[in-house]
Amino acid sequence: MSFSGVDIKTYFPGIIFIDYQLTKIMFWSYDMKLALTGLMISTLLMATVAHAQISASDVPATLTITGIARGSSEATCALAANASAIYLRGDVSNLIELGDDADNMTFVPLHIEGNKECDALIEQGKLSYRFLGTADDSQGSALANASTGENAATGVAIGLFDNKGKPVSINSTAYTVSKDAQQGIGFQVVKLKDQTATAGTVHGVLTIDVERL
Repeated sequence: MSFSGVDIKTYFPGIIFIDYQLTKIMFWSYDMKLALTGLMISTLLMATVAHAQISASDVPATLTITGIARGSSEATCALAANASAIYLRGDVSNLIELGDDADNMTFVPLHIEGNKECDALIEQGKLSYRFLGTADDSQGSALANASTGENAATGVAIGLFDNKGKPVSINSTAYTVSKDAQQGIGFQVVKLKDQTATAGTVHGVLTIDVERL
């Protein structure tokens, strides 16, 4: 497919299964490569699909995210966010509310590497991260639970957080890319305000968009 004249090829490196109370939960990871023209690094899209079970127990899963953007002329940048395991803890009786600071988030570091031209873009503050997806129907700042059916959790969403546990608003907040090893995005299930949280499955799709400023 194409995005604003940019060819995007999607690769599926594999599906990882985990067992939780005899229920199969699937985690997909996507590698997406963009062929860009000239020095313009306009967009780098990376999508991950994740499932979690809201219960009193932890749910382990494996997540690997990689992406690359190549300029046909000089700049070559690669984006990677790798985590060997993710643990989403969700006890419906003890969830933080949307808008609160995280107290038990899962943090995924984001990292961009490249040649000297790419490094120059980073040093000049010309690349930024933006986190995109379907927003919750309460305040519109967290990733909505896309699960449906009788087993879907209700009254909850997937909160996004910076490395200090401060909330990150989906579809709006942009962060300038740096070489800081602590840069990344955190995840924690949150309770929607004025709603009753019920146990069940949580599903969300997040796009990490890297833009040239």
